[in-house]
Amino acid sequence: MPNVLALETKEIQIKIENFEGPLDLLCHLIDKNKMDIYEINLSQITDQYIEYINKMQEQKLGISSEFIIMASQLLLIKSKGLLPNSDSGDEEELTEEELIRRIVEYKKYKEITAILKEMYNKFSDTIFKEEPEKIKLPKQNLEKNYESTLIPEIYENILERYNVRKNVNAANIEKIAIHDTYTVSSKVREIFRELIKKPKFVFNKMYTLSRCNKAEVVTAFTGLLELSRRSKVETNQNELFGDITVSKKKKVNVG
Repeated sequence: MPNVLALETKEIQIKIENFEGPLDLLCHLIDKNKMDIYEINLSQITDQYIEYINKMQEQKLGISSEFIIMASQLLLIKSKGLLPNSDSGDEEELTEEELIRRIVEYKKYKEITAILKEMYNKFSDTIFKEEPEKIKLPKQNLEKNYESTLIPEIYENILERYNVRKNVNAANIEKIAIHDTYTVSSKVREIFRELIKKPKFVFNKMYTLSRCNKAEVVTAFTGLLELSRRSKVETNQNELFGDITVSKKKKVNVG
């Protein structure tokens, strides 16, 4: 069992324990603040992460270099978000999108590991027989004599029960209009999540009229325009009414 310390601060109660790494600590802070993993308040998480590191130093607890490296990367991402046109052109710098992708992947494997550990603890003491036990079922005697009217009578009884239970107003169900509501912010998050999974995608294939209604497609296109206006994504269309390719915004090298 690792040593655990509870440290009271003005904003958050920090429980110091042996986290497996900086991503484990970030997942802990995200869960503690009940944040959507795709809508992380990076500024708040960075402040709490730095506060955690400072408390460890005050208690003279050993801090591995990977925690310090992650702290510097978080501060750099936070500072770049506060300054306009702060792209440095350094491809090796950790971006906010890449950080979220790493957290999502780490959280996925951590949940799988927890499930496997639970299954191991549950079934590790189970002992199976080398040969399964054979169970003898009693033989059933079937009637050999059937009347020619038996099957028609059974079918008529089924139809009668169906007609009794049938809803007479079932035809009116098709007249009920079901309206789905879509928001630009929700579609922006969908596009953002898709770019975390892969560097680019075709907008027309993701939002087709065969899978989405017109309102959803129009709302998604509005979200794409907003991301393009904010220089978060790049779009490319080779011909009129052709496919729209959406990709991550490329960094501009400053010579």
